[in-house]
Amino acid sequence: MKNRIVAAVLAVMVAGALTACSSGSKTESTTQTTAQATTQAAKETQAKTTEAKPAAETKTSEAKTTEAKATEAKTTEAKTTEAKATEAKTTEAKETETKATEAKTTEAKETETKVTEAKTTEAKTTEAKTTEAAETEAEKKLPEEAQYTIYNQTGEKVTEIKFTRNDTGKVALDEKSGLADGASTVLKIKKDSTVTDKTSFTFSFTTEGGYTAEYKTLGFEVAPMTLIAEDAKSGATPFKFEAPAEGVSTEASTEASTEAEKAAEAKTTEKATEAKATEKATEKATEKATEKATEKAAGAVETEAATEAEKEKKKLPDKAEYTFNNKTGEQVTEIKLVDNTSKKVVEDLKDGLEDGKSVKVSIKKDSSITDKTSYTLTFTTKSGYKAEYKTLGFEVAGINLIAEDAKSGATPIEFVPEAETEAETEAATEAEEEKKELPDKAEYTFNNATGEKVTEIKLVDNTSKKVVEDLKDGLEDGKTVKVSIDKDSSITDKTSYTLTFTTKSGYKAEYKTLGFEVATIKLISEDAKSGATPIEFEK
Repeated sequence: MKNRIVAAVLAVMVAGALTACSSGSKTESTTQTTAQATTQAAKETQAKTTEAKPAAETKTSEAKTTEAKATEAKTTEAKTTEAKATEAKTTEAKETETKATEAKTTEAKETETKVTEAKTTEAKTTEAKTTEAAETEAEKKLPEEAQYTIYNQTGEKVTEIKFTRNDTGKVALDEKSGLADGASTVLKIKKDSTVTDKTSFTFSFTTEGGYTAEYKTLGFEVAPMTLIAEDAKSGATPFKFEAPAEGVSTEASTEASTEAEKAAEAKTTEKATEAKATEKATEKATEKATEKATEKAAGAVETEAATEAEKEKKKLPDKAEYTFNNKTGEQVTEIKLVDNTSKKVVEDLKDGLEDGKSVKVSIKKDSSITDKTSYTLTFTTKSGYKAEYKTLGFEVAGINLIAEDAKSGATPIEFVPEAETEAETEAATEAEEEKKELPDKAEYTFNNATGEKVTEIKLVDNTSKKVVEDLKDGLEDGKTVKVSIDKDSSITDKTSYTLTFTTKSGYKAEYKTLGFEVATIKLISEDAKSGATPIEFEK
């Protein structure tokens, strides 16, 4: 830029000189003037050049400064942005980590809660199983038969010994043969399906002098019992659970004494077990006291709900309806219902009911009937068997009337889930007829388990009253004999026989409803009977 200006000035000066030389007409003053002008112009040009140089440099410097500042600003902004981004990422990472930690903590707590609940449930289940097992074990402790070794230490003859079931009111054993003073006897009651660890008897005995003693809570057990006189009692109990200090010398007494010792030992063990069980139960109850106190409020609500449920359950139908099914194996000649409160007969079916058939009886509800109303049901069979059930409620029920030898306990009936419909009754009848298909010949295997010789065994046809078999040679104790009866045109599924047998001691036993069948039959002694039946059917 500077060189260009100097060149221009020089060009002007040369041009002026050339012009002056060629024209020759100009004056010295003009030359001087031109020279001055030229010098002035050169000075001005130089001044301008000098002035332009710092300005350009300044602008360049300013431009560079601005550019530097802009670069610096951009760098600063970029760093700030990067710092903010880094900070944001760090914050986000921390939040994510915090949330993950919280999630893990929550999950851990939930897992812990579930584990605790599972352990609690398992503990409760274990406790329930333990309780059930204990109850089952208690149930299993019952002997197969109750056995009481009776020692008469009253000072006089005992004329009668009786055992009465407290739950049914039935006499389980009634020994009237008498027991001399100082003598002993073993009385047995067989266990059946109705006997539980809650079963108890009222035990009573009467002496020749007229003293009658009673004990109301005798369990189903094996125990020695010494009967004592009224004036020898130390309390209200008329006997002691122990053998006398001195027994009689007979073989029977020795056996009874041995049994008594075993029974006493068993009873002592049982009492110790019961004591331990009571102690454990007390500890358990103490542990649960706090828990039960907490649950009391909830329990009140549950109790209220249970009360409502009980009221609902006890809601009486508009009419009682009983469907009686004859399962006795013979004709039922009469069915009667008697109100236990008024003692009035509310139903009496005197026409009876054929074997395998059903009949429905209804009783309408009136203002006198409540949830406490009950009836005594009785029925009589053609062979003379009379059965009684004293606690029939005002209800809708299907009831099977069963034969004496088919009873599993004292109850002569079975409740079925629902009253059978006519179609079900017909199907049941057909099934029963199918089931009762007769064999080609009846065959009875008699086993003598009476403990003595059986002197005679007799079978009498209940329809014709004819003797179809009479074993007058008898049967030794522990021996077996087989008797056969061929089937002929007179024999049907209604055919039945009365079996009688007599022992050497004079005991005469009778069973009235033996069917035309193949069976193994045990003849048992009077004191071994668990009910009225003097025989047992064996598989």
